[in-house]
Amino acid sequence: MSPGLLHDDSLREELARTLRVAHRLGFVTLLGHASARINGGEKILVTPGRTPGRPPPNRMTNSDIITVDLDGQVLEGKFPSPRDLAMHLAIYRARPDVGAVLHTHQPEMLAFGIVRRELLPLAHQSADMVQLPLPRFGHGELIVSQAQGEELAKVVGDAPACHLAGHGLLVVGSELADALKRAHQLEELAKMNRLAVSMGKFKTVSADEAARIAGQRAGVEDFRDYYASLDPGPEPAPAPTPRPDSVDAVKELVATACHILYRFGVIQHLEHVSHRLPGKDRFIISPRGNLGQIRPEEMATVDMSGKWVDGPKPPPPFRFLHRDIFVARPDVHAVVHTHEIYGSVYPAAGLSIPPVHRTGAQVVRDPLPVYDIADLIFDEEPRRAVVELLGHGPIVHERAHGTDYVAGTIEEATAAAIHREWLGWLYHRAAQLGSPQVLPGSVLAKLPEEEPSPADWWDYWVGL
Repeated sequence: MSPGLLHDDSLREELARTLRVAHRLGFVTLLGHASARINGGEKILVTPGRTPGRPPPNRMTNSDIITVDLDGQVLEGKFPSPRDLAMHLAIYRARPDVGAVLHTHQPEMLAFGIVRRELLPLAHQSADMVQLPLPRFGHGELIVSQAQGEELAKVVGDAPACHLAGHGLLVVGSELADALKRAHQLEELAKMNRLAVSMGKFKTVSADEAARIAGQRAGVEDFRDYYASLDPGPEPAPAPTPRPDSVDAVKELVATACHILYRFGVIQHLEHVSHRLPGKDRFIISPRGNLGQIRPEEMATVDMSGKWVDGPKPPPPFRFLHRDIFVARPDVHAVVHTHEIYGSVYPAAGLSIPPVHRTGAQVVRDPLPVYDIADLIFDEEPRRAVVELLGHGPIVHERAHGTDYVAGTIEEATAAAIHREWLGWLYHRAAQLGSPQVLPGSVLAKLPEEEPSPADWWDYWVGL
């Protein structure tokens, strides 16, 4: 049965499932959304916009889906529509053949999206999609107005997908499974193309071959059952994050930050996370050990002289730099010290990580202060120099050592550490393909009000 003929409830479930599967495949994270046309008409089901209480893609259920008309009016649902709903609506108005739209942040295609490099048709499954270069639109901005949407629709034309440079990927299909299949095949093709960059010339699938293969596939391949089999189901919401108003709550926050940072590879066992205790001249700091498994009760308590006053394991010598930062910066309540890869290599080369994608751009838009001496920062003189370099800023880097992220909340420090390393990873992959496009100042200026907050990211990561 064509999804265009499905009952609304069935289509709602398929839409929620599509986003959960896209999350499992790594195509969406906290960000990303999908929509489907109801019965080929002028009503659209769409996953909701970001708002308090709105679940991320991995927790999406059919009850979260909203109904809108082609003017963007919400007809049914408990959440608001996505901020960039305009691009979905414009595509539906311009393309009667389109029954589903998927907006992803899939990593391989992101790298190709921020450079001007065409995908070679190296695989039979995706060859018909890239006989012509995929169109590109924008410079990282959100598509929020009807005029922007109509401009996008003109650029997309009859294409199956469009790069949203510095933002993501827009994929269209006759139905949800078709759009997800296209996103999946393009991601696999991008992996092949990235490998092909250093390998010389390739035999590719010609337009005639691609057309013949597409005809052979017609009526044979049905991806709906396959993608349904990948559905993990909606994941449960995590317990609410405690407020840092007690010793036990702060210990739990520090342990959770360690688990999140470990998951994303920016800490392992020699790094440290700390948080000021409320109303006391003390702070909690993680001891050495497997930081992916550390428990709240293992945390060390340190006073502002640097003395270990409580906890089953001794605090690290690096605690004195944390102490110095807390003393110098009353606005700082959390410090995250990392040993990341990309975030360390680029400063060592005298290079910056440019803001080439919306996620992480706010972290790298200002110059990075670097303590340019290889040292463990145990002694008083290097500690003083590092604190002076940090000044009133949020980040300081120690060459050949690591980076300190400081903030008023542990969510903010954690998000900065993860997003800077992710952006370095993305930029490096893209730079191997061409010249990455940097976000313009007009886009950077709007990011604080448009992008998810550190608390939003924290809630999503805890749920993983």
